[in-house]
Amino acid sequence: MKKLLLSLLICMGITMISTQTFAQLDADGAKLKPFVGNTYTYTFNGITDGLDYEFYISTSNVGVGAVDAARTAYITSTTGTVSSNKAETTIAWPALAATDVEVYLFVKISGTGTCDNYNAVGITPIANAFNLAIADNTPGTISEESCPTTTGLKAVVAPTSNPAYIYDAGTTTLTYEFTKSGNTNNWNLDFDIVQTGTGDYSYTFNGSTTPIAVDNGTTNVAVNGLTSNTQTLTITVNNVPGQTPVFVLSTNSVVDAVTSVSPGTLPADLIHTIKLMPVIGSFN
Repeated sequence: MKKLLLSLLICMGITMISTQTFAQLDADGAKLKPFVGNTYTYTFNGITDGLDYEFYISTSNVGVGAVDAARTAYITSTTGTVSSNKAETTIAWPALAATDVEVYLFVKISGTGTCDNYNAVGITPIANAFNLAIADNTPGTISEESCPTTTGLKAVVAPTSNPAYIYDAGTTTLTYEFTKSGNTNNWNLDFDIVQTGTGDYSYTFNGSTTPIAVDNGTTNVAVNGLTSNTQTLTITVNNVPGQTPVFVLSTNSVVDAVTSVSPGTLPADLIHTIKLMPVIGSFN
């Protein structure tokens, strides 16, 4: 009885693993439903090393030798020698492939002293709905420009003998919203904050605040496993009278953590200028 129960559990485990594997292959953005504009790796396993392989794409599910030349051109490398018991290639699916209902990736295995054999998988390319948008939500922003705010400003400069009367120009806060669309998968984001002009700053992203010790440079922000489709970035800048700080947000990569795909295009750089705060000279 125990042996029978153990056998049933093993079979159930194998079934669950197989179901999960095929579910992943069938998910939007996975190998069998690839997002156009992205590159995927396709592998056939359990093949004798040293044999030759040839990949091609056909529009027929019985297309032995029925090569569609235009679609086969999507394949990075069509021929090679079996190694580690597998034949493997990559396909960069172009935007026009999204019009295909289903195509078939064939592999032909051959070799000296052997007969040919074929195998194939059906693939349905789909339009890439995965996207990222960035909005500059800084209050008072017009054409990505805003005046410095006076948060924390201390305007009293006299009498100088009182330590409480030390001038502080205050801070300005810039606010950005990153919005990922197309699915609810976790995602990875990598972007740069590029600053010109004087004014030390700190930033808060995904609930974590990071102080920046120096200005005039590039700060890279890379965060993996984001769970919410909306993320907020705030940059708090120390005001410096006489200066015009400029901040540029430049997106390096956006990756779906489940399917490893990226949007067809990345957001354009966002440029924000903090307008000049006039210098007020000494009091006498």
